[in-house]
Amino acid sequence: MKKVYNKLVRDRIPSIIEKDGHKFKTHTATPEEYREKLKEKLQEEVNELLENPCAEEMADILEVMEAMRKEFNIDLDVVRFQKESKLVNRGGFTSRTILDWTKEPNLLKQLEKSSKRDKDSVVIRNGSHVTLDMGNTETLTKDFKTSGQK
Repeated sequence: MKKVYNKLVRDRIPSIIEKDGHKFKTHTATPEEYREKLKEKLQEEVNELLENPCAEEMADILEVMEAMRKEFNIDLDVVRFQKESKLVNRGGFTSRTILDWTKEPNLLKQLEKSSKRDKDSVVIRNGSHVTLDMGNTETLTKDFKTSGQK
């Protein structure tokens, strides 16, 4: 019985299948297909890790990530720098913090507070329009887009 896979496999899998006496067909992916199949493989391996958290599944993910890093020309030192930067600026996951919810701040109150702190900025109310005048900078209108005036 023929089983269709159409997925990226490790380099030695064809020789393992051949040694087991099975018939099979493979092809070499085009660059575009390879990139897409790497993404699919990463998702497959992540799903397997979620089902069975273990070192073997993590190793599979690392192997796919290394192949992606090379294929997308991402420097490993840059990856390490980004990881450290995020750790310093945003922290890790050791405190096990769960974000339950957030509430969008009242932007008008924030504008009023900022105008009290900054003597050069003024909040101007005119009916339904609110304008924040920051002196020599652009003026913000009620929808917080710049008016284009300087």
